[in-house]
Formats: sequence, structure tokens, C-alpha cells
Amino acid sequence: MASEVMQIPEDLEFIDVLGAAPEPTEEDPDVWRVETPVGSAGDLVALSFDIGARSVRLTRESMGECDIEIYREQVDRILLYSRDEERGIVVEVGVPGFRCELRVVISPRFRLVDPMLYLGR
Repeated sequence: MASEVMQIPEDLEFIDVLGAAPEPTEEDPDVWRVETPVGSAGDLVALSFDIGARSVRLTRESMGECDIEIYREQVDRILLYSRDEERGIVVEVGVPGFRCELRVVISPRFRLVDPMLYLGR
């Protein structure tokens, strides 16, 4: 069952896994944002979220250009993990009759696992 409010990690967990704590954006103080470098390639991943609206936006910039942008609503919680050499973000989405997990590996190299994306190969 979906919760009323999105659950997020504590600031210390953001710092431990992503290297920074989220801060409110200038455009909208209800939206929080945290950025982290990806591996050693110089790419950047940004996670923005609105707790009350239960929405998440995840972007990746490569060579100064945004090449991936994913937006999710009805987010139940954001999880951060660090195990062995891998660090990442998990976004859990739950609506009646549907459950999904967006998983983003930040280190050692970027990897995106999202069952809602179909690239049409």
C-alpha cells in the first residue's frame, strides 16, 4: 500500500553514499536536490525530490550535457546503498496494482535499471 508521504534517508546517509546532503532549490524550497560525481568519468548525477508531492527527478550530465532525465511520481521512498565497491540510489514507486523500482548505480560506473523503460531494440 502506498504511503501518504515519501520516505527519504537521513542527511548523514546521503553524505556517506553520495558525498553531499540535499539542499532546497532556489526555484522551489519544497524541492530538494543533491548532486554526486559518477565514477571517474567526470559525469554528474543529480537527484531532486519533493517529499510532499512524492515526486523524484533523476538526471545525468555527461560532458556538460544532460543525456538522461527520468521523472517519477507516486514515490514511496528513496533508498541509498553502499556495498562492496558499489554505491547507488533506489527509488520505489507504488500505485494500486503496480510496484516498480528504479535503481541507479553511481559507482564504480553508471548503470540504470528501470523496468518501466523500453528502448525498442
